[in-house]
Amino acid sequence: MKRISIILSLALLFYSCSTYNKTELSNEIIKSKDGDWESSTIVKHDYLVSDNWWNIFEDQKLDSAMKIFLSNNYDLKLAISSLESSKQLAVYNAGKILPDISTQINNTRSSQNFSGTSMEEAAELFNPGGGAVLSETYALNLTSQWEIDVWGKLYSKKLSAKKEYQSSKNEHKYLQFSLTSQAVKIYFNLVESKEQLSLADSSLSAYQDIFNIVERRYNQGVRSSLDYRLAKSNLLIAEASLERRKMAVDGLTREMEVLLGLYPSGTFKTSNILSKSLPGIPKNLPSEIIQRRPDIIASYNKIESSFADLDYAKKMKFPSFNLTGSVGASTDDLNNLLDGDFSVWNLGASMTFPIFQSGKIKAYQNLSKSLLEQAEIQYVYSILKAFSEIENKLSSDIMLNKQLISLSDAYTQSKEAYLLAKDRYDKGLTDLITVLDSQKRMFDTNSQMISIQKLLIENRIDLLICLGGGFNEF
Repeated sequence: MKRISIILSLALLFYSCSTYNKTELSNEIIKSKDGDWESSTIVKHDYLVSDNWWNIFEDQKLDSAMKIFLSNNYDLKLAISSLESSKQLAVYNAGKILPDISTQINNTRSSQNFSGTSMEEAAELFNPGGGAVLSETYALNLTSQWEIDVWGKLYSKKLSAKKEYQSSKNEHKYLQFSLTSQAVKIYFNLVESKEQLSLADSSLSAYQDIFNIVERRYNQGVRSSLDYRLAKSNLLIAEASLERRKMAVDGLTREMEVLLGLYPSGTFKTSNILSKSLPGIPKNLPSEIIQRRPDIIASYNKIESSFADLDYAKKMKFPSFNLTGSVGASTDDLNNLLDGDFSVWNLGASMTFPIFQSGKIKAYQNLSKSLLEQAEIQYVYSILKAFSEIENKLSSDIMLNKQLISLSDAYTQSKEAYLLAKDRYDKGLTDLITVLDSQKRMFDTNSQMISIQKLLIENRIDLLICLGGGFNEF
């Protein structure tokens, strides 16, 4: 007891003489140039990514597909398995703060030959026949070893592991969001391809109609072979374009089926037109909205983990205090192994001073400082990138909508021009090139409108990712 008192007194002495002062993590993040996006404190939200966020597009076939995706996608399954590995590693590292308790059962057989030794006469008393003396011993022990966390060193290591696991969880959430968003994008790529295929089919029918008119008049000798060849050429090009659209639809269909964990049979069904239901973007979004982004929270978790690990590294230079103990029994008869008359026990305490460690403690401390600095740089950089992504997507949304309005007006004009040119051609008032040019312009404009509508959807999906899952809460 006196020895233990001395050890505890030394521990208190070291603690009072410690010059290490724990610093606090800075709460300042970053300030935007115009002040509209300014954040100065860490705001934690219970919500991170909205569940079933794709419902905003009001596409029932998409909803059904995403249910299958969430349960069957192999990338998601791999991410879940990886997260479980991170969890078990955190449990392993956190367990070092508790005592280690183990049990051991021993059976020892030994032989000793006293022949030719000075103890031969004494051995004759125990072994009258001479030769080797055989003995067998059984032992049952329960042992424990516990490092007393006087300085909070082990707690810092446990906290570091906990924050690292939280970072992995948030990275997993962001990965899940990214994977689902990519699946939704591929779905709408497929829908767009189907719309483009339908448009190509309509274009082919229109070119076929023009060719029939030209062919009839050519056979009547009213039109030249030049008109006939131009009309035939455009018809063949339209047929090739239709096949190319079919290939795109077929490839995207099989890609979507693989994402859903299904056999790529090419039979997956989607909607035939792109969704026109897009969530509105509120004006004056608060900058705190990005702080619910799982990847940014994960980046901050890494700072917390590195900070706790640096605290652990600084406390490695302090002495360690250990308590060891064991209780058990030892006997030469197995039947007496649980008999209390043969029980033995011991209890001990030790203190270890790190006097010379070849610079390992200092090196680990410098490494921890470097990792903390890297985590802080990465955190600030991730926020800068988030601001840039949001500004880009907001700007792109405005420009895409302007393009869609212009193309819509252009389509109306090109359609009227085509109908007028076709009518004038029927009356012999214009040439075929004018008709074909106006027809191509009309279909190309319609095709661009479909592509822009798909880009609007993709841009809105990207904006949802940038904002951490939506902005209806603000």
